[in-house]
Amino acid sequence: MNKMNNIKLKSLEETKDFYLYELKKKDLTEKRRNQFQKAKKIIEGIIRRKEESLEIEIEKDKYFSKVGGLNNGVVDYN
Repeated sequence: MNKMNNIKLKSLEETKDFYLYELKKKDLTEKRRNQFQKAKKIIEGIIRRKEESLEIEIEKDKYFSKVGGLNNGVVDYN
């Protein structure tokens, strides 16, 4: 699962870089510039949330590796 998240995260980073590149162009119309800025801001938010969720997932993995998993594979429904 981490590998898939890393691929998606890398793809999002590349997309953000594309928008940054496009925003450097001087011949953009104001409308197009606003569209690129809005898209870049949305992508940055998605990246931030993905990175935060990956950090949480890593912390969970560390915790469960210390305690031996979820009740050593036994599910308690009480």
